[in-house]
Amino acid sequence: MSSCFKKGRIVIILNGRHAGKKAIVIKDKISSVNNSLSKNIGIIGIKNLPSKENRKKQSGTIGSKRGIKVFLKLMNKNHVLPTRYFVDLNPDQQTLISNISNSFFDKKMNRDTSDKFVEENMWQINNIFMDKYFSGKNKWFFKKLKF
Repeated sequence: MSSCFKKGRIVIILNGRHAGKKAIVIKDKISSVNNSLSKNIGIIGIKNLPSKENRKKQSGTIGSKRGIKVFLKLMNKNHVLPTRYFVDLNPDQQTLISNISNSFFDKKMNRDTSDKFVEENMWQINNIFMDKYFSGKNKWFFKKLKF
């Protein structure tokens, strides 16, 4: 049976702190000794969407509000909703994201919390998302969900 959670698919998170946020599947099969982790997928999502610029705001706050914050997470497949949309990433971006996410998920499996490599390199993933946002492609991914 083929899985609908393929790399690059946009999903909507249904439960937890990031409920209602959009994310991208970056790892569809987590290999582990525990069977409980085999139902998990690795996702990278947007924590804060960029806000619109307002003339009344101070110039220092405008730049900080236009930024995008991302998060890496292991989620159960039952807690995400796959959509029909995909995000296309060039091979350089895919290798960068896979290197950072592999180190993050390996540390997560071993329950090691001291991972400076991921924290130092998350700005590179933020830059990838900012480039996607300003290029105008995948506009749906960067808009708020309306219920």
